[in-house]
Amino acid sequence: MKQLFEIETDRPEVLDEFRKLARKYKLSFREWKLAKSENPSPSGDPFFDNPEVVKEILRRKKEMESGDIESVKLSEEAIKKLFDVI
Repeated sequence: MKQLFEIETDRPEVLDEFRKLARKYKLSFREWKLAKSENPSPSGDPFFDNPEVVKEILRRKKEMESGDIESVKLSEEAIKKLFDVI
């Protein structure tokens, strides 16, 4: 059974060593250049590819950290109504 082994690095010396190793053992290998992603999502969610979305998230984060957000306290009745709980 064939298996795939994937390596991701930006260090040329490491890539050279892996190329040498692959050649030594007559292994096939492929290389791809990876573009640096500005997407902050660990899963690469395309929602975060939109710079306006990221800008809004950062704006709100800054508000939270500075305490410039007005807090809203809901009554138990308002919570039940909001979530349609009987």
